[in-house]
Formats: sequence, structure tokens, C-alpha cells
Amino acid sequence: MEEIVHIIPLSFEIDRAVKPFENMRANRAYLVYSRKLKGKNIVPDASYFIKAVKRKLEQLNIEVIIVESNLSDPLPLLSTISNLINREKKAKNLIYVNMSASGKLTAVSATLAAMYHDVKVYYVNTDGGYARDENEVQKHGLSIVNDPKCSILTNFTIDIPSGAKSTFLTELYKKGKMTMKDIIQLIKENKLQGFDDLNESINGRQRSQNNLLVRINRGLLDELKLNGYIQIEKKGRSKVITITDKGIYAACLIGTVTG
Repeated sequence: MEEIVHIIPLSFEIDRAVKPFENMRANRAYLVYSRKLKGKNIVPDASYFIKAVKRKLEQLNIEVIIVESNLSDPLPLLSTISNLINREKKAKNLIYVNMSASGKLTAVSATLAAMYHDVKVYYVNTDGGYARDENEVQKHGLSIVNDPKCSILTNFTIDIPSGAKSTFLTELYKKGKMTMKDIIQLIKENKLQGFDDLNESINGRQRSQNNLLVRINRGLLDELKLNGYIQIEKKGRSKVITITDKGIYAACLIGTVTG
């Protein structure tokens, strides 16, 4: 049976995480937070808001799962949100991402992850302004929401490598650099979808090294290099493949890496 799941990156907000459920349903909510976030002046540390939101959601009979990430760095956050989306997609659940219960950088990461994986992302409007004293912060968080109105954003397509190219890109991100020998090993381990046939013999004879290299270059590396995801450097007779900044963001957005 399909369940409704919300992913909520959370810093110093309460209303923006809880109020939407006056109009929206949920079976489960993931609260993504960073214990490194420290409050200032009248604002408590992030742990206060996690406990407050968790308590309020559980009172609404919503299962709460707390996930630690880094809300100050887009890369691990992209990876964390994408991994959660992938997990719930495999269970065929309906997924929403709240992009407004934390800071601007977090909002960008949450929106990118949601749009790439084609799930619903929403923004919670504030109609009560901002908290003016410690009491209001502890009750509402930094933003005050009286009448919850959520804007569902329209998704747009984010073109990122898929299939074997996405698998290779995430493996390259984890390893830092790879050679052709490493890629052939991935093929032998059947980790690159669409290259499995290279493990099969032709008329009882194994494929030549040249045959393997041509297929890897044309079917995998050439396009990734052309689109700026990888760099290839020759060292003697070997090729060393490294990932670019663009490739790192893509790998984290794909969500098969741990942040």
C-alpha cells in the first residue's frame, strides 16, 4: 500500500515543518538535521527544534525518522536527500520534500534533489513574520505560520548521466581516480549495466583488450568527458580518469553515494 512520505531538512524552524500537516497527510517524515548548527542570541541549538518538531509530528500520528547530515555543505546534503528519495521510491511511496524549513543553501539542495528525482517539492509561506523574542522562537521557530499555505513547485528536467554512466560516476567519486584496468574490473563484477556482454566470449574466445578499450571509450568515457563530468590524463601508456567539480555534484545528486 502506498504511503505518503515527507523529507524535511530542518534547522531553526518549527511552524514551517509542522503547520503543513494541517492540510497535508503523511505516514512518515524524515527530519534531516546537522548537530553542528548552533543557535545565537535568542535562538537555541538545532537539537531543540528537532525534539520540538518530532514531538508535534508524533502527536499527529506521523512516524518520525531523524537523519543526520551536513546542512552547511550542499554535497553531503544532496546525497542524503537523494538516498532517502531512492529508498522510498523503491517502496513505491509518494514523496514530498519541504525546502523551506532551513536556510537558503539547504533550500537549493532540497529543490535540486527533488526535481532531479521527479518528486514533489513545496515551499511553506509565512504570514506571521519572524519571531521577535525567545518565547516566540521556542514556540514557532524563526518563522511564524498562522494559516499554512504551501506552494508546490513545478519540476523541470535536470539532465544527468544515467545507467552505467551514473554508476561509474559515483564509483569514481568514491575512489577519487580510476584507470582502464579499474573499469574493466567493474565490468567483470557486473556493476556497469549494459556492459555485461563484454564478459561473454565470442565463438569460445575472450574479447581482445583493444575491443574492451574501444567499447569503454565510446560507450562510457567519451560522453562523460565531453559533458565535463570527468577528466582523462595520460600517464605513460595508462589513462587516469578523475572526476570534475561538476561530476562530484552529479554523483551526489544521483544519490548512490553516502554523504
